[in-house]
Amino acid sequence: FIYMKQLFKYLLAIVASLLLVFVFVANFSAIEYRYECKGSFKKGDEQYEDATIYLKLSDYRFWVGIWGESDASLNIEIPNKHVAYYGHLKEVGDQLQIYDYDKSLKGNFSKLSKTLSLQTYLGFFDGMCNKIEY
Repeated sequence: FIYMKQLFKYLLAIVASLLLVFVFVANFSAIEYRYECKGSFKKGDEQYEDATIYLKLSDYRFWVGIWGESDASLNIEIPNKHVAYYGHLKEVGDQLQIYDYDKSLKGNFSKLSKTLSLQTYLGFFDGMCNKIEY
């Protein structure tokens, strides 16, 4: 009976430790940034619409690479027109290369200059971004 009690304590300690690790990883695996990007859409060589795009960038911590291929994820919103999610971003220097679900390159976001270049269904967006504090 004493051995069962001791074994139960060890199992409880292991379960509690695993739970703490899970909570830590779930809550601290990404740093979230929000941006307002002002620029314009182009189709071909023709600039046709000034626009504002809102971004939510989730920049993953290094340990996410243990189980995932992406360095970040990106949600975009073009107010009253379109929302999109890009789950495969690769960090190359100060650039985040943005890939679509089929891993075709759709654009990039510069962490240094805060510029966004992105192919969307409305055309190619090119603009400057400002961080939104919330």
